[in-house]
Formats: sequence, C-alpha cells, structure tokens
Amino acid sequence: MTSDLNDSGTGTGSAPALACSGIRASYGPVQVLFDAGLVVEQGEMVALLGPNGVGKSTLLKVIGGLLRPDAGTVSLGGVDVTSLATRKRVGMGLCQVVGQATFPSLSVTENLSMHGYTSGDRKWTKEAVEAALAVFPRLHARRDQPASTLSGGERQMLALAKSIVSEPKVLVIDEFSLGLAPVVVGGLMELVRRLNERGSAILLVEQSVNVALSLVDRVYMMEKGEIIAEESAATLAADPERVRTLMLGGHAAVTA
Repeated sequence: MTSDLNDSGTGTGSAPALACSGIRASYGPVQVLFDAGLVVEQGEMVALLGPNGVGKSTLLKVIGGLLRPDAGTVSLGGVDVTSLATRKRVGMGLCQVVGQATFPSLSVTENLSMHGYTSGDRKWTKEAVEAALAVFPRLHARRDQPASTLSGGERQMLALAKSIVSEPKVLVIDEFSLGLAPVVVGGLMELVRRLNERGSAILLVEQSVNVALSLVDRVYMMEKGEIIAEESAATLAADPERVRTLMLGGHAAVTA
C-alpha cells in the first residue's frame, strides 16, 4: 500500500494534503506560471478553474514532478517534495488521473494490477483490484476485455478505478468529463464523491463549471498563470455572472 506521510517524521496530521506556494515555471524562455499557489486540506475537494491556456496543466505537471519549477514549493502532507521525482511522490500517496488514460492492449484487470506495483505485495494487489471491480460493476463485467474495446465512459471509469487500487492520499483529476455524455458524467461524479469518502483529498481541473461547483468545497480561479480568486463553491454557484466573467478571463473586472 502507499506509505503514510505521517509516519515519515516530517508530516503532521493537521498539515494540508497538498500545498503549492510561489510556483513559477517556464518552458524554455517563456514563463507560464507566476507565483501560483493553492491548498487542498485533508479530505477536501477543491477545483482549479480557468480558460484554456492559462497554465492549469502546467501547474499539474509541477505538482506531479513532471516539470521542475523555477521557484516555489510543493508539499504533500507537510513534506516538501519539490525536489523529489514523480515515482517518489506516487509512493507518498499522489495519484493523477488525466482524461481517459489507460493501457489499450491490456485487459481491465491488467490495467488495474499495474497500479498496485507500489505495494510490492501481490496478494494485496489482487485484493485491491477485486475491491475496485466491486465498486465499478460495468468494469467487472468487462474485466477480461482489452481497454481499447471500452467506451469513453468506461475508459474514464477505469482511469478512476485505479485510484482505489493505489489508495491515494491526494487524487488529482484533469478533465474527467471531457467528451462524455451528461448521464455518464453524472455517474462519474458520484464515483468521485465515493473516492473522496474513502479518504482521498481531491484536486479537480475541469472545464465544466457546473460539474466542478456541484462536486467541490472550494474553487481557485486561474488567469495568465496566476491564481486570481479563491471562493467557496457555494458562493460562486450563487453568482453565475461572476463565474462567467472569471472563465472568460475577467481579471480586471474582478480586481477593479
């Protein structure tokens, strides 16, 4: 199973599950993030919203260790992981779900088994895979099928199901509703809630504002590589005009 941050001697039970502060990041000479930061408390669900191209995916790369920031820190459970490789962050309880990412030639069961590798315990991995399949009956019925034969909604279920196997302390989900029918998205939203109830703090990056606001506790809005607003989901849901302004890139209108 994934390691407990509180056993490391440096994390604390009261520390946020995920925290970023003062993140600056660039692609070559082009700076993309400007002192970006956010916090996800233990057991909380938080959304990161904003128009396309404002740096949300870049911030996720920094969180996952795929891009080294020029400045700033990333911590998991109070432990500074800014200089740690991605695999070490995974071992500390970080899991990212990006779209419908699966191994197309592997079966559903094999895909899930791949995500139990950090435990080093085959018996536990097998039990975890069965537990995941029990939560997703549609996947259980297709457990021996290659992932390439699944529908878009089923592939997204498979991407989420790996979170049960890896038992993340922090689950980062990027655009899980993209291209899916509303009825499928509704079912997936309930599954995200169940993952949160199982103990995962969740950071959701989502283009559908309605989906995000109906799921999360708090929202960060990003524009041009900066966090420009932090609100409760309830506050934003009650002010659709402000949401529209923020999503269209209304920094000046908000801060004026």
